[in-house]
Amino acid sequence: MSAGSGWAQSDQAAPAGAEWVLPALPTWTAVAAVETAVGFKDNLVLSADNEERSSFARGGVEFLVMRVPTGPLELSLFGQADGTRFLTGEAIKDERKLWLHAEAAYRLGSRWKVTLPATGYYDAGVFDQSATDAERIVAELKVKGLMVSPAVRWDFTPGWWLEAQASGERKRYDDGANDGEVGGQDLRLGWSPAKRLELRLKGVRRWRSFESRALFNAAGRELVGTELKVDEREVELRADVGWDRAGHWRTTTRVGLLHYRDNGSGYFNYRDLRATQDVEWKRGDWLVRLETAVNRIEFGVQTVGLGLAPPARVKDEYEAALRVERQWSARVAVFGDYRWERSRCNDAIASYRVNECLLGVRWSWER
Repeated sequence: MSAGSGWAQSDQAAPAGAEWVLPALPTWTAVAAVETAVGFKDNLVLSADNEERSSFARGGVEFLVMRVPTGPLELSLFGQADGTRFLTGEAIKDERKLWLHAEAAYRLGSRWKVTLPATGYYDAGVFDQSATDAERIVAELKVKGLMVSPAVRWDFTPGWWLEAQASGERKRYDDGANDGEVGGQDLRLGWSPAKRLELRLKGVRRWRSFESRALFNAAGRELVGTELKVDEREVELRADVGWDRAGHWRTTTRVGLLHYRDNGSGYFNYRDLRATQDVEWKRGDWLVRLETAVNRIEFGVQTVGLGLAPPARVKDEYEAALRVERQWSARVAVFGDYRWERSRCNDAIASYRVNECLLGVRWSWER
């Protein structure tokens, strides 16, 4: 039967006794993508001097499988993995990341939603741990973990919602030095007074128990036989804005304050003031995204230098990332990334900067 003679024609009637049969909607949808890139990084080990530079090759895959929400039940599974091989690196040869997130949600009427997400991850790379350690420590680490964080959301009036979330996480490092458990409680309040504006206020409390790390006294000496525990309190305000009706311009702004406290002398204590600004422009086949962040970390007990009254330790962190992407065809996109990171501290050996740039291609599929 030719396309022009089918029963779908509005000016033709179906034969007597025939019934219209609509095609069944798909129960599941899936999206997958593969990307590859080459680039250059000028400070592999986050060093203040003797920077190790290298070109690199990077590859990654990601997928999303989601049940089409035809009823109250929603299911999804997202996975992402990427690896980087430094072609001339000596101290650092490669980095690898794996992330898997499964989520089940159930709607109880139009106002309540219960969500149960579970996340597993593996990360092998270079970490700067000097923000909470007694001395400058930059190490190549491998960490794996599992986190479960059930949540309940209540849309209590048009434009307003409230969400409460609890979380439990178990972290394991290859060297065992920072193994431990993390628990948390989040409370979020959202307000959307207009279609293109949403404001969110978040309060978080987290606590962490280390299995093998000890407390330090105020002079920075380890107290053998003790067990370090940490309490974190965080508050954050976020604004998501769409600046035009066509949706070309969007921004996300966050400002926050974190207090980090140990269960001893306070040697690890600090206050972290944070701000991030993301700007995205999308039109036709083009996407441009700029992400910026600044942190100021002020330590309460740790000092820098010698003397009768050495200054308190202070650390400023700056980050910026620019991505330019063009959709070349329905399945292929080309992109370029540039990332810059700067860490400044009144302890000179804890200061460093990093530049990274790359060019890549991305293939994606959907069904």
